Amino acid sequence: AMLVSGNELVKGIRDASRIGKSAMSCWKKRFHAMHTHSLPHLYDVYHGWVAFYTEPLQSCADAQRQGFDVGISVGETGTAFLDAIQHVGYSFWAGVKLHTILEKIDYYLELALLYNIEIAQEYLSMFRGTISALIDGSQPARKNKLNGATGEGMQHSNHSIATNFHRAIQAYWSGHNQRCHHYLEKVPKGSPARGRISGIGSVFVHGLNSFQVMKTQNTAKVRAISREAISTMKVAASQEIEVGRQSWNFRNKVRLLEAELQSFEKRNDEAEESYAAAITTARCSRFVHEQGLACELAGQHHKKNGDIMRASGFFEQAKQCYADWGSQPKVESINEQMESLQEMEV
Repeated sequence: AMLVSGNELVKGIRDASRIGKSAMSCWKKRFHAMHTHSLPHLYDVYHGWVAFYTEPLQSCADAQRQGFDVGISVGETGTAFLDAIQHVGYSFWAGVKLHTILEKIDYYLELALLYNIEIAQEYLSMFRGTISALIDGSQPARKNKLNGATGEGMQHSNHSIATNFHRAIQAYWSGHNQRCHHYLEKVPKGSPARGRISGIGSVFVHGLNSFQVMKTQNTAKVRAISREAISTMKVAASQEIEVGRQSWNFRNKVRLLEAELQSFEKRNDEAEESYAAAITTARCSRFVHEQGLACELAGQHHKKNGDIMRASGFFEQAKQCYADWGSQPKVESINEQMESLQEMEV
């Protein structure tokens, strides 16, 4: 399945999905009968590179957690912790409640310490910093036993990619757009990580962030970022297999990027339609964080156009979504934006 899908964004994903599902079914039967050691690696390969195009992110997250459990049970600890890292990443992009993710990270970190898996400790600690920042703006230090493991185990190119990714994500959600742009520009476009869900997610964030950057830096290079992001999300969305009216993983992202582009170009009627579609598809996909983001950006669109009442309504929706997600800094940010609306009315 991985050979069929390749390292590009999409190359034969439908065939890769079919092959991957068949392989998973086959190996699960063998696992139950023979306790094979190959199954946790298959979880990482199939769900890490293929399944998120054709299955809901929540299902992918659950599968990576199963891969971890299987890996630990058969003694494949290295692969198990790859599944653990992917489980955390999927949970983030799937909009799982932040406190739930933090609890799982701490569980994995304790086991990574027990098994002395330094790379897992470092990757998971990066995620812990990002999740903690989203919860309350802090980045609490781990126990002293973990504090010494800050870089020695990650002597490979993915170290800098992961570091820049987390710095960019924290910067974006805290409203530091130039900082976010700076760090995402450091992630090489040819990186294999672009084929993982976090890599594709970073393209989405880069695209959204570019509209804020263009307010002060409206260059051809920055404009190209949003166009590339829309194209990338459309290609990803084209691979999704719909079930009923559910849109799954990428269609809400396409509509939100389109809404921001339309708003930037003052095509207001189109923008309003796209914001509404982005909110609806995010809600159907259970992406509460991206539903909140779509509501927030829709509120900013209406605020920019002087429609205080509609802006207030969207900000209220965004505030509720962020509260459900568990992000106090985002709730406070919405409160500040709502206060500025009141000042405009006065």
